[in-house]
Amino acid sequence: MIAEIFFEHGTTLHPAYVLDCLGNLVRCSSTGDSKSLIPFAVELVSKASELKAPYPWTITVEKLLSRINFVAEARPTIISAYPGYNIPMMTLPFVPHRPLMEDEDLVNEAIQAFPSLPPEQRSVLQEKLEENGVFQIPLLGAFSGTLHEASGDGICIAPISYVTAGWMSSMKIYQKALVRSA
Repeated sequence: MIAEIFFEHGTTLHPAYVLDCLGNLVRCSSTGDSKSLIPFAVELVSKASELKAPYPWTITVEKLLSRINFVAEARPTIISAYPGYNIPMMTLPFVPHRPLMEDEDLVNEAIQAFPSLPPEQRSVLQEKLEENGVFQIPLLGAFSGTLHEASGDGICIAPISYVTAGWMSSMKIYQKALVRSA
């Protein structure tokens, strides 16, 4: 079910749904943090893969746009939240917000140690980081200066591959992913 399609923060209308850089549909709400990397983001609604092959219950972009058009007839001002009747596309991936329970210095030390650990210890450490809201930056098809740092000669063209994992939370980039052209 499509919940609210917009919300107000201060005097500004904001979209209640955005697409992250991976094409996932993300719900935003006034209860979300305005300072997060995707402002006000609270939950992943539909994965990009599900949007391409939706189930009957999937909230799709088409269903959402239909609902926006319907509501805009009664309240035309909501179009300011969806300029051009488009779902806003964010430049970063969605990361669920979880409170950081560990000291930030300890999190940074864990991230630095991650590449040198054996695989079984890596998976344990990754679980602990995720419990604290710190996730590996997902593989993207193209270079993003916000999420990636180029290895070698500093030039990366798509497609790219990861040399070293990057790490992020909903609030910040802890370490950019080191990438090279594939």
